[in-house]
Amino acid sequence: MVVPLFRLFGYKYNPIRILSKSPGAFTVLLCSCLYLVWYLPTANVRHELKSAWSDAPGRLIVFGDSWSDNANYPIDPPPKKLLPTKDEAQGPVWTEWLCAAIKCNHHDNFARSLPAAPKTSHLRGAVVNSAVLNRTLPAGHGEVTMLSDLSTQVSQWLRFERKQYTSSRMREKEKRGTIFTVWFSLWDIWYYSQLNSDDAAQAVRESIDTLFDQLAVIADHWPMETKIILPEAMDPTFLPAWLTQRTGPAGSDPSAEDQRNAIQLVRQWNLALDERASQWEQGQIYIYNTNDWMLDQVREAQLVVGDMMDHNGLGHGGTPWDSVHAACAGSGNRGKNQSPGHGKSGSDPLRCSNPDKYLFWDEMHLGPEAHKMIGQGIAADIAESHGESWFAHEGSKDATGKEAPVS
Repeated sequence: MVVPLFRLFGYKYNPIRILSKSPGAFTVLLCSCLYLVWYLPTANVRHELKSAWSDAPGRLIVFGDSWSDNANYPIDPPPKKLLPTKDEAQGPVWTEWLCAAIKCNHHDNFARSLPAAPKTSHLRGAVVNSAVLNRTLPAGHGEVTMLSDLSTQVSQWLRFERKQYTSSRMREKEKRGTIFTVWFSLWDIWYYSQLNSDDAAQAVRESIDTLFDQLAVIADHWPMETKIILPEAMDPTFLPAWLTQRTGPAGSDPSAEDQRNAIQLVRQWNLALDERASQWEQGQIYIYNTNDWMLDQVREAQLVVGDMMDHNGLGHGGTPWDSVHAACAGSGNRGKNQSPGHGKSGSDPLRCSNPDKYLFWDEMHLGPEAHKMIGQGIAADIAESHGESWFAHEGSKDATGKEAPVS
């Protein structure tokens, strides 16, 4: 079975425009609506429509790094000193908004991240394959302890799953509607962009191989058709940390060699993800074009500042952001050789007064409104493209996730 690749951006037909050109059709539609208003209560059509969405999800199972970790762990929680730092103003992560939008009953998080300034400097952010990263570290650096990579997270999920089957926590309906999300690449590309181009490209190839090997493990152990959401890699050179840590005056990459490498690695990662997903035959995969989404946010803000609009209409409706370059929360001064978010903070973090207006929360992470836009955007896009076999929506409010997210 060839898996269709759904995209976030696309054209939608306009029924109002069609009806305005056909008064007769409008009259028929109006009569039909009046009839349904009278008939609906007696025929209980709403109940029948709701029953037709037989694959409404019961669970969202999350694998990934600090962009997906909501700090709630169903199994093997990290020690207290390594629990990720969460400010209330950060808001829910994108998977929580997705869970709220699709009305899931359970949000099982296996993603892992670090606190803002852990006392242990030997840890690195979660990547797809920790062995690949350890192998690429500079000579004499010594082996670095990694957070749980994808294979470790999948192993944790399998142990947790056996407990759920034993306790009969999951109903058949929940199993049919379970959706998996897998989003790595943030830390992978951050680290591999520092390698020479050949070694970096090889590291990405091995990472993609590992990713699909683990998707096969998930599919082999799941009794129903596997449904997986795979956001693409986002260009890390847009992150505030790239300027402060790499190309800025105190950065490690004044010649922007790492920057060119990172852009190429993002392209390689996403092309490989698309190609492998289109050949995958063990379920359905939804590809979310995160990088184009990011480009649109930055481009639209620039167009608004310049009082311009492009051919797609970007810039016409304004921008939701006060800033697409600066982070809402600062974290003090760091040495240039430290990983962003991992060094000692030179001062107490400063926070903006309007986090929702900042594209980035801190130097390495998206802000609360960005997470909301991604989670709700994925929910609405899949509902429109492939709704009946993925999850249910009972009107536009569900599709846009107006209710508070669940964790």
